[in-house]
Amino acid sequence: MAARRKKPSTAASGPAVLLTNDDGVHATGIWHLYEALVPWARVTVVAPGSEQSGVGHAFTINKPLHIEKVRLHRATDGYVISVTPVDCVKIAISVIMPKRPEIVVAGLNIGENSGLSAFYSGTVAAAREGAFWDIPSVAFSVCEEGKKHQEAYAVLAADLLKRLLAVEKRKKSHPVFYNVNFPACAPEICKGVRVTEQSLAFFDDRYKTIDIETHHTKKGFVIYGEKKDIEPSNAYDSRALMNHYITITPLCFNATAPGTVPGLAGMERGRRGRG
Repeated sequence: MAARRKKPSTAASGPAVLLTNDDGVHATGIWHLYEALVPWARVTVVAPGSEQSGVGHAFTINKPLHIEKVRLHRATDGYVISVTPVDCVKIAISVIMPKRPEIVVAGLNIGENSGLSAFYSGTVAAAREGAFWDIPSVAFSVCEEGKKHQEAYAVLAADLLKRLLAVEKRKKSHPVFYNVNFPACAPEICKGVRVTEQSLAFFDDRYKTIDIETHHTKKGFVIYGEKKDIEPSNAYDSRALMNHYITITPLCFNATAPGTVPGLAGMERGRRGRG
């Protein structure tokens, strides 16, 4: 009889990590990342029951949430929330975990989230939500073509997380979160790690029609498109990722366009306060 593979031992001491994703609790990426984290961290898995890709920072306000504690990957206990990744982070911090996690980790997502794609991503939104709570937070994704290397990249993700956590420990607050993307190539071909700016490349989204017999209109629309206007420099995440670099893009909350504020001064009305 074949020997039973042992469940990886969870670190008794070490940082408390909240692990979530947007591919769903049964996706392989989250469990490869889990196995890479448990040797040195105390990991709590709280993830959607089904895929939530592209939901961005959506969360639930008009209906109750339900928490289901279940036995998951290799007899690991985890929590399934059948809603969005942001819901998972909110309810994990507020209800499930006895103490606030020291780190929020989202991933390992299958499909890159570089450039403006990060605004649509449920994975990146989960990290953003963690940072809203003033917790060091990181999102990890790998290009679709790199899916077969996800286990190896999960190990690299754990190493990068340790290094990013060392940086965050020197801070008093955590208004920055990190969007990490792994390229399509094998890790041994990867050119290295680049700290990048967020690309402004965009998808020229279009729709094609398909026949759907199960809907009364008999017709459906499916989105497709390609990323356009990718900057030529490896200083930006989309280009560096295409050129086989691992990219780390620090992101923040403030979306104000500061250069525009002085030009809008004539729009102001009423008295200014002393402050």
